[in-house]
Amino acid sequence: MNQSNKPDKPERSRFSKFMSGKGFYIALALCLVAIGSAAYIATSGTLKGLHTGIVSSSESASSSPSASDGAKQTGHTVSGVTGSNSSTSSTSTSSGPSSSTSSAASKSSSNTAPTHYTEPVTGNIITAYSPNTPIYNKTMDDWRISDCVNISVDAGTPVKACADGTVVDVKTDGMLGKEVIVQHNGGLQSVYANLTDQVAVKEGEEIEAGTVIGAVGQSAQSEISLVPHLHFEMMKNGQPIDPMVTIQSSSSSGPSSSNTNSSSSASQSTSSTTSSAPSSQSTPSK
Repeated sequence: MNQSNKPDKPERSRFSKFMSGKGFYIALALCLVAIGSAAYIATSGTLKGLHTGIVSSSESASSSPSASDGAKQTGHTVSGVTGSNSSTSSTSTSSGPSSSTSSAASKSSSNTAPTHYTEPVTGNIITAYSPNTPIYNKTMDDWRISDCVNISVDAGTPVKACADGTVVDVKTDGMLGKEVIVQHNGGLQSVYANLTDQVAVKEGEEIEAGTVIGAVGQSAQSEISLVPHLHFEMMKNGQPIDPMVTIQSSSSSGPSSSNTNSSSSASQSTSSTTSSAPSSQSTPSK
């Protein structure tokens, strides 16, 4: 028995030497390769199974009709809504007034110019509206066009708004003195200047035609040589217009005979005076 076991010792010795040397690392590398291969095979199989399941789910979903399609084709109730109910809802919605239509109507109404005007004061026109022909300005000692009318009245005479509107500015102008500007519908604005310091309205206030906004004073430095008067202007979309023509053309308020005659005589006087005026010296009247 002892003789038969002797040959094994050299083999065990060689194996131990092999494992204690490079053999250990070779065996370790083989183990790592085997583990990596097994992991790769297992992972590939799992991913393939997942992909197959996703494809199958997509195909089954695309082949089955949606609930909304079924509702359209059959007309049956889906989540409590039928085809007939939706059409009824559409019909009721289209038959009712939309908010955009209401807004458009309101905007159209706000763009309608006033139909009722009243004269701010009753007096004689001493400076006519003359946007093209220069008029002599005694205070400034020059010739200039006039985008206003000056109506002579006693100092302290109440000044009335010519139409419904909103007060957009109350200020003291260096040339025209105390001034009130009123915004009307239709892009119209009216300007009342040469007022006393005490005005009866404030900015943002909504007023009606005939509302007293102030009183005639003598605060306009550019017209101080004139008798007490109201400096009155009107504009449409920012462009000056003849205020007396606008007021007198109102269908509900005809022109007064005194102002019509005054306007006519003032225009004639202006024409005769300005015919010799040098146009090169014309400057805007303010």
